[in-house]
Amino acid sequence: MATAKNPKHGRPQRRAIGIVRVSRVAGREGESFASPDEQRQRIEAECERAGLDLLEVIPELDVSGGTPLEKREGLRTAVERVEAGEAQVVVAAYFDRLCRSLKVQGELLERVEAAGGQVLAVDIGQVTNGSAGQWLSGTLLGAVNEYQRRTTTERTAGAQARAVARGATPWARVPLGYDRSNGTLSPNPDEVPIVRLAFKMRADGESIKQIRKMLKSHGVERSHRGVQVMLANRIYLGEVHFGKLVNLAACEPIIDRELWDRVQRMVIPRGPQPASERLLARLGILRCGSCGARLGTMKLPKQGDYPIYRCPSTSDCDHHMTISAVIAEQTIIKHVREVLADVEGRASAEDGARRAEKELAAAQNALDAAVRAFDVLGDVESARERLQELRTSVDKVQGRVDQLGGAGASLSISGDRDWDSLTVDEQRELIRLSIRSAVVGPGRGAERITITTA
Repeated sequence: MATAKNPKHGRPQRRAIGIVRVSRVAGREGESFASPDEQRQRIEAECERAGLDLLEVIPELDVSGGTPLEKREGLRTAVERVEAGEAQVVVAAYFDRLCRSLKVQGELLERVEAAGGQVLAVDIGQVTNGSAGQWLSGTLLGAVNEYQRRTTTERTAGAQARAVARGATPWARVPLGYDRSNGTLSPNPDEVPIVRLAFKMRADGESIKQIRKMLKSHGVERSHRGVQVMLANRIYLGEVHFGKLVNLAACEPIIDRELWDRVQRMVIPRGPQPASERLLARLGILRCGSCGARLGTMKLPKQGDYPIYRCPSTSDCDHHMTISAVIAEQTIIKHVREVLADVEGRASAEDGARRAEKELAAAQNALDAAVRAFDVLGDVESARERLQELRTSVDKVQGRVDQLGGAGASLSISGDRDWDSLTVDEQRELIRLSIRSAVVGPGRGAERITITTA
């Protein structure tokens, strides 16, 4: 694919991902409110001025600036696309729209800059830890942003506590089945039967998909996740939970506890999941250079789907390594074909088992010969040491025979010339036999992968 040129500067055009974040949408207005549209316009104008190819602007609505990066779907996706080589710049209209947490800011800069990327805020320019002065400037501005978030939280904490104590809900959205007046909730007689039916369907084993269909028939649109959240909401027991604030008698319950408990215990088997078509899926050779976990497959939105391998977010990892699936697979294939370039005849688990069996026979013969020789010589001490070494060798080779004998794979190849005619399963078997691990570290491109041969 040809690299786009910057018409103004004549050099390869860098690609950017924009981030638009608003911590709370409802009820916000006035000059101090940076609307999503206004943020987007500033991002587009800056990319035009700087000659950046703006791939996408990702909205993050009702997202706090203190939310951890791993829970920021929009910002995390932008970082992962930089790490995958998809983009080079993460841009926001204002610095405090990127984050209001020094911890998040530090992780953002570390991951983007490790991948050779850049973080840009239109109001202050590039944010970087490149020099001591730049680190100090960025840290001070980040500290101010976090201070503002913390003080706002402290000021609103008292009002929230008073609201929860009188049965008011601090959140903006009214749960299905209730009406709100003066901040307190009361049952909506038209919606209560719908909510009760949803709970009963789930308790009887119905799927989320079926419940969504029922809700839609009553004019209620809910996503899969929205239905899950609704069925786990304790507001239907009459309870308000807001962080550490709890009111167990905030409003009239519309679901009895026995039914609510039955729903919480329900687990509907999802059935077998479709196998990934990616070449390296399930082989377990791709590993995160930070925590050692196996990289899994996923797709990022990019005018369709953009496949990557990524350290699972559930693992205990400081830097979830991510790499383009295409780059990883091309690098592994190139390495395996180089390993196979001088191979003629059969390269397979079956062939390996036969070689191991020959080694086993040779080791056993050496052991038998040693037993006979030491019998004649009578050197007990030397015999004991040498026999122990030979027995260890026999056991080791026997283990290889046992392992390879059960592999059940047999592929006829001639070096690497037949690679393109092999099935995906046959290619995977050769990869498994050729490579012990491929560790993905920080950086860009194939150089990030450290391969250990089997």
